[in-house]
Amino acid sequence: MSGLRVGIVGAVLVLAGSAAPAGAAAGAPPPKLPAPTFPKTVAREVLVTADDGTELAGTLTFPSADGKAPASGRFPVVLSMTPYGRDGVCSCPSPAMFATRGMVSAVFDVRGTGGSGGNLDANYFSPREARDGYDLVEYLGTRRWSTGKVGMAGGSYVGITQYLTAEQQPPHLAAIAPQVALSDLYRDGFAHGGIPNLFFDLQYIGVQGIPGALTPNSDPALLQATLEAKLGQSPPGAIAFDYLARPNDDRFYHERSPIYRARKIQVPVLDIGEWHDGLLRGEPEMYRALSKRPGVETRLYMDPCTHKGCGAPFAPFTNPPNVGDNAALIFEFLDHHLRGTSIPNRPNVTYYLQGAGGYEHASTWPPPRTRYRNLALGAGTLGGRAAEGAGSESYVSDPAAGFANAFAQYGTVAITPYLPLDQRLEGAHGLTFRTAPAKRAQRLVGPLALHLDAASTATDTDWYVKLADVAPDGSESIITDGALRASHRALDPRKSTPARPYHTHTNPQPIEPGRFYPYAIEIWPTAYELAPGHRLQLRLTSSDLPTHLPGSFQIDRDNPAATSISLNPPATNTVRLRRSYLLAPLEPAGGSR
Repeated sequence: MSGLRVGIVGAVLVLAGSAAPAGAAAGAPPPKLPAPTFPKTVAREVLVTADDGTELAGTLTFPSADGKAPASGRFPVVLSMTPYGRDGVCSCPSPAMFATRGMVSAVFDVRGTGGSGGNLDANYFSPREARDGYDLVEYLGTRRWSTGKVGMAGGSYVGITQYLTAEQQPPHLAAIAPQVALSDLYRDGFAHGGIPNLFFDLQYIGVQGIPGALTPNSDPALLQATLEAKLGQSPPGAIAFDYLARPNDDRFYHERSPIYRARKIQVPVLDIGEWHDGLLRGEPEMYRALSKRPGVETRLYMDPCTHKGCGAPFAPFTNPPNVGDNAALIFEFLDHHLRGTSIPNRPNVTYYLQGAGGYEHASTWPPPRTRYRNLALGAGTLGGRAAEGAGSESYVSDPAAGFANAFAQYGTVAITPYLPLDQRLEGAHGLTFRTAPAKRAQRLVGPLALHLDAASTATDTDWYVKLADVAPDGSESIITDGALRASHRALDPRKSTPARPYHTHTNPQPIEPGRFYPYAIEIWPTAYELAPGHRLQLRLTSSDLPTHLPGSFQIDRDNPAATSISLNPPATNTVRLRRSYLLAPLEPAGGSR
């Protein structure tokens, strides 16, 4: 994305092309699950010894003719590693989907959970856990019933373990298909723009170990191993202190973030994300890194759902039309790389164009035809011509701002449903800027950034940017958002682009009250079409409870009594309009290829 063309455009952005049929590549039908080749399955529990002697518990599901014994022959294997209980919540594909179609499904509890031994003292996503992935792949690839080809599949945590295992380069790993997985533990999950993400920090990591703790081995022969495994394990929730004690980016997060070692992943990757996932940033970022590998297949597939999918119970109001079949997509990809099955030539990038109700295809992300334009901030306007001598606008930080978004997409990473409310409930807060009504359909396809020239009366403040689609009836639907803490404004010039700022988050520096500073605020990517007559809206506020913490904390795991929380003081924040603009990714008419 370097060398972006930046210009000024008016309120009417661009004519958009029509969306392609759902799931269809050029001239190719969408993926479809083949008919089963085996009528039954049979499961076996196993213990695999890692290189440090720890026993890892797994369930193997085999193809079977009678449901009593595994079918004869050799089969490829699909591995999933989960902390949620391999026979419980799991977040894994259906074992029967693979086993009835001639593959072995292998689902293992990560160490310190379920029926596996070991402890969580090295924490989730640890280098130790990544090494376990290597051992499991090699075990599965060298069994007498294995073809020696191992793939991996699963979502969320089970997607992250695929990246971390692939970095170890186990010889028998052939392909991975991670879903809704983060790339950068700090930026995607723990904090957004340096601001602690309460959904992740309190809900997710606080309850992470509970499902796995409730799902021990069921085979009586392994009961003793289960009891031994549970002795001395960290209680669920205790690992939260390892994160909360680190409010800034550091080696701890780097070791658990696959983006830093993406070049070590040398197998084909099908990268599946969702436009309303609380970890949305992770998939496009990993694709950006992985697509640089010469000669190794990398595909990005973006759906319009949440971290837990579309529809009830977690997203009852998010059920767009024509959504593709992810299970069929994953099976087709792994079938091709594990058994050499011929498949249609699929595009590098497939993304659901929200508002248009179908999929588009491209060779890169953002699509090659995307062009970035400055949409200037005016007195309540967005994208109009900035008047000579345009002044400034101010607002008072309001701790009530953000409560209309209490059920934001970030909560679906944990246990909160996604209920996108009308953004008019937030209209009284901050500053609002709008384009003129669009004369033709308008597309935003790619990452975005708000370049802000602003001052505050406080020594630190937060900036929240929310983009919305304003319908002719006045209703406001959230599209995407971004955040940045003023003290975290420092950029890494090697990794930043105008459209995707990258902040260091290592050495926060307070601001001088009353002084204007330039801020580059990362807004998470989207693919969205505004209908004719609709407006694009930008709202800027400085509070976002209960999603983000309006302050900072100091926590010492060894001395809990020393814990302190410092809230941001009330502030008057001022924006210099003429020097502030939204950098928007506009796709011209004619499609995205």
